[in-house]
Formats: sequence, structure tokens, C-alpha cells
Amino acid sequence: MSDHKRPRFGATGKFPQGKLDPNDEGELSFGIGNDGKLVHVNFGKPVIWFALEPDDAIRIGNGLIEQAKAIKHQS
Repeated sequence: MSDHKRPRFGATGKFPQGKLDPNDEGELSFGIGNDGKLVHVNFGKPVIWFALEPDDAIRIGNGLIEQAKAIKHQS
């Protein structure tokens, strides 16, 4: 995939919920996928913690399950 089509993961520089604490580095763009054997979560940078609204947490959980099922169904 060429760089112009590759998703950009990492810090966006935005604080959509305001700064949650002094260590808050802002919004994070990340991806969930698989390589046929393992589920991958790419944060684009080192991440110590992140906070999610409930609907976003459910979407991430569903994304992880979807990728895990995709691998299981390949076997």
C-alpha cells in the first residue's frame, strides 16, 4: 500500500473531551486488524493509557472479536 493510502495512526493533536489530566496527550487514531494468525492493535506510538466513552469501548471490543473470528474462520 502506498503511503498516501496508508492510514495514519498516533496522536491527532486534538482534545475532544478536554485535557483529562496532566498526562493526557490527546486524541489517538489507531487500527485493529490481523495477520492471519494474531489480532493486531496499532496505536502508532507508545501508549500508557487511554480512555473511552462507553459506545467507543463497545466498538473496540466488537472490532477485536471480529478480527479474532476472521482468523478462526480461516483455519
